[in-house]
Amino acid sequence: MKATLLSATTLLGLAFAGSAVAQGVDFASLDADMNGEISFEELQAALPNIVEEDFSVLDVDGSGGLSEDEFATLVTPPSGGADTTTSPQ
Repeated sequence: MKATLLSATTLLGLAFAGSAVAQGVDFASLDADMNGEISFEELQAALPNIVEEDFSVLDVDGSGGLSEDEFATLVTPPSGGADTTTSPQ
């Protein structure tokens, strides 16, 4: 189940990251009420197709809003990928 949630979050993050960077969207610009968290409604204004279930996955601490760290996971591309290092023989 966690792998599914992580995969959904990763895909959502990748989809949003490209459009967010292209639009110059950052945490402060989405936090319309300047309370230090991005609400579902604030995020939905920038990402109209997001659903509350996806938002809940991103809201790791369950506070009802995304902190800067939680938002960063959304807009930062994953650092995974193929391991290109070689082991000494």
